[in-house]
Amino acid sequence: PWELPSPATGELSNGLDVVVVENHEVPMVYVRLVFPEGGWSDPDDLPGLASVTMDMLDEGAGDWDAAGLSAALRRLGANLGTGAGIDTATVSASCLRDQLEATLDILATVVFEPTFPEDAWAVLREQRLAELAAVRNDPRRIAHRASSAILYGGQYLGHLDSEAAYRAMSPDDMRAWAAEHLVPDRATFLVGGDVTLDEVKPLLEARFGDWKPSGEPAPEPPDESALPTFDSATLYLVDKPGAAQSVLRVHEFVGRRGDPDEAAFSMANRVVGGQFTARINMNLREDKGWTYGARSTVQHNHLPGLWIASSSVVAEATAPALSEMLAEIRGPLEDRPITEAELDAARNGWLGSFPLQFEQPGTLLRYTLMQRLYDLPDDWLPGMPDRVRAVDTDAANAAWAAHIHPDRLQVVVVGDAARVGEELAGLGLPVVRVDADGQPVEP
Repeated sequence: PWELPSPATGELSNGLDVVVVENHEVPMVYVRLVFPEGGWSDPDDLPGLASVTMDMLDEGAGDWDAAGLSAALRRLGANLGTGAGIDTATVSASCLRDQLEATLDILATVVFEPTFPEDAWAVLREQRLAELAAVRNDPRRIAHRASSAILYGGQYLGHLDSEAAYRAMSPDDMRAWAAEHLVPDRATFLVGGDVTLDEVKPLLEARFGDWKPSGEPAPEPPDESALPTFDSATLYLVDKPGAAQSVLRVHEFVGRRGDPDEAAFSMANRVVGGQFTARINMNLREDKGWTYGARSTVQHNHLPGLWIASSSVVAEATAPALSEMLAEIRGPLEDRPITEAELDAARNGWLGSFPLQFEQPGTLLRYTLMQRLYDLPDDWLPGMPDRVRAVDTDAANAAWAAHIHPDRLQVVVVGDAARVGEELAGLGLPVVRVDADGQPVEP
């Protein structure tokens, strides 16, 4: 038995939510201002704009340029970061407790007075273009990029950044995105560490309480109607000539957070691929020696969760390894149902490690944000351990059967097509050649 710590909640006079998780072991405070609109809000013709805008916030603010801002933070012994993911944009800071007020002054300047300097954007643009070129030369990142385009159909995570978009972006585009999306109406302050709600709320009120809500309705995030449908299994092959290893990724859309069988599917996944002793890893790594590791996980966001099994294997074992991986995925559906011993090991591992996450206040803040962002019930987090304890083998096998359909799995392989293509074709799946952006190409 273990009692989950409870966050304290409040709001500023303008309605901006504040969530505080106390941890007084060290005199540090962590502050995150989170906005619920990230990369999914990019304009159609400017993929990557949210990420670029957030990266540019700390390149100049108020009277500071990037170097001046960095020096001001160093004098306080503080850190500040800005960034955007697919679902959120965040400005965060950390500092010693006695430097909290001065650090919040800097954070407020970055939020309210970004300058988006042209010279800094010229440098960042070249970095982004170089990074994009590097992505297209890295088999793991190619596999991730191509998978996103294939599975999301050019929308949401499949709305890929591009050279053309980076060259077309301007600081005016960044200012417009920030003005529309960095508003207090839907933002949340997440605060953790050596501070209480009563202590931090007046400090936030003094700096952010007069921030006027936009009054505009929140844009709607994508829903599953935006997703392509897959009626049959397909193998997508990206050619990487000379590759000594091949990257394998197997995908299927599964349930959402908060579904009644979420815990049962989570435990089933741990047995099949979600931990070191899982079937896939024991087979490909420990028995065959084809890889350093193979794992499966569920990637959750606004859309149905995406289940992913992945590994990098020696090139000569590409087709056999994929065949074995698919066999392990089919196992619970055919002649190898999940056993009581496997389920006990998965459940005990999860229950034993779950409380350890909360040594850091940021973990509870992150879970609290998930509940708000994805509209999860109040008992979603505190009820997790009991729901996991309640999973039996019937529930685990049923959840696997409900969500994993071998005849609809979408497989992406990045490897030397001349070396592995013929054997992959022999696995019986239709093979589609695609490039690093997931677009079909002629072999």
